[in-house]
Amino acid sequence: MFRFFWSRSASVWTACLYVFLGAMLLIFPGITGTVFCWFLAGGSLIYAAGRLFYYVSCRKKGCSSLKDLILGFSFFGFTLFCCFFPLTVLSILPMVLGIILLLDGVGKLPLLIAALQDRSPLTAALAISVLVPMFLGFLIAANPFDTAKTVIMFFGTALVADGVCDLGTAIYARRMPRNF
Repeated sequence: MFRFFWSRSASVWTACLYVFLGAMLLIFPGITGTVFCWFLAGGSLIYAAGRLFYYVSCRKKGCSSLKDLILGFSFFGFTLFCCFFPLTVLSILPMVLGIILLLDGVGKLPLLIAALQDRSPLTAALAISVLVPMFLGFLIAANPFDTAKTVIMFFGTALVADGVCDLGTAIYARRMPRNF
């Protein structure tokens, strides 16, 4: 197995790429998030151009495709939004997660109140399962931009760790005896 790993030079290059990309995510979370949004905007622009081109070509043939016109302008609008408000695009997912956690905690609140009234032995565990999601949800929803940067940095740390482990495995495999 180790010979197979080492014989694939792509594994070593991939590990180096992981370390490099992870370091960039870790050191520059703001700009890497913005660059990600620019790539997202580029893909959206390509799709919008394709839909609008298809609409124009269908229009010349005499058929009308309102769906393609709407999709083209919608994705063009998304392209502009990604270019001018990249942090807002990055904060959408943390905002949704924060709201879901808040709703989860609020949804369990009647159970906690009933457990407190009944003096249930599970009150402490239920209180934790209500208060922790509510606290985290409020914290995430109140700071979606910082949460997005933290997630980018965490992803960068994971990439660096994966790349370092792959490089360590490659070096270890290289030093092992050939007959093993």
